[in-house]
Amino acid sequence: MSRTIAPPAEETPLFGAEPGRLKNVKLRDLLVRFAFGAMISFAAGIISIVVNPVAGGMFLAFPAILPATITLIEKREGTDEAVADTQGSVIGAGGLVFFALTVGLLLPRTDAPVALLAAFVAWLVASFAGYVLVERFLRRGRQPRAPGELSVGPSYGRPGIRGVRGSG
Repeated sequence: MSRTIAPPAEETPLFGAEPGRLKNVKLRDLLVRFAFGAMISFAAGIISIVVNPVAGGMFLAFPAILPATITLIEKREGTDEAVADTQGSVIGAGGLVFFALTVGLLLPRTDAPVALLAAFVAWLVASFAGYVLVERFLRRGRQPRAPGELSVGPSYGRPGIRGVRGSG
């Protein structure tokens, strides 16, 4: 039995990027994100000095750019797009658990650059796996499907790609 996936042109694939949208990014928006992130990092540094490094580290886990980004997205693209980005940030935050565990295990045994690189890879793999799991099994599992259809597209407000199973 073979599967044929024939996506209609107007539907969104599981993975994709729109590099052309980068030309729409305004310098002011980038500066707002940078400034907000810098303020959070500065506050975490002050907390590390005044309280202790563990408390400061806890504040470094704050999503420094997310609040500014979500506010800008909601203002420009609407609440649905902001919610979709927030859902993605939850998946990425779950990957931070693997980042922190990897750094905690490797830093006492190796140089910081090696530990951080390994932690980045752990975060990337965990976040990507989380994204695929959510998209493939949770979101698509809720979409109504006609008998014989195989859904492989995202469902957060946009239609998924649907294919029909073939035989032979």
